[in-house]
Amino acid sequence: MPFTPFNFGPGLLFKGLGCRWFSMTTFVATQIVIDCETLYYIKRHEWPLHRSLHTFVGATIAGCATAAVVLGTRSCLRKFSRGGYDLSGFDRPMFRSELSTVGILTGGLVGGLTHPLLDGLMHRDIRPFLPWTEANPLQGAVGLVALHLGCLLAGLIGLVLVAHRWYWDRQSR
Repeated sequence: MPFTPFNFGPGLLFKGLGCRWFSMTTFVATQIVIDCETLYYIKRHEWPLHRSLHTFVGATIAGCATAAVVLGTRSCLRKFSRGGYDLSGFDRPMFRSELSTVGILTGGLVGGLTHPLLDGLMHRDIRPFLPWTEANPLQGAVGLVALHLGCLLAGLIGLVLVAHRWYWDRQSR
């Protein structure tokens, strides 16, 4: 299924562990960009549904391209912020990474690399290691219920870590 929210769970965990160096916005955008490929083939009723963007190579390129778009958007936001738009909320340590170059690049790369990993565990038509091999050694390594529960658990742990950091960031101000 395209645009699965389960993929966001590991992203929240990464945000909780490295909030100052990880853009959740770019991570989520990368997940959606990659799943647009699946949506395209669903609409056309063409098999396989998961193709080049669901490989580690393709997903990494998609993550880098998404990061480039977010960096361009950030540049536009900064130009507009000089014209009266208030971006002061992004100067807090937790949110600074959403507009930092390192955070944006990390979010795009992690988003790109986790997508074929997670989807490769559950979808038969994914070939994550193309162009080197058509095999998918990931498929079936973890059951579907365990995969979804793992993603949910990662998201809950990440949410607790983010809330904890946010709380302490507010207390230190």
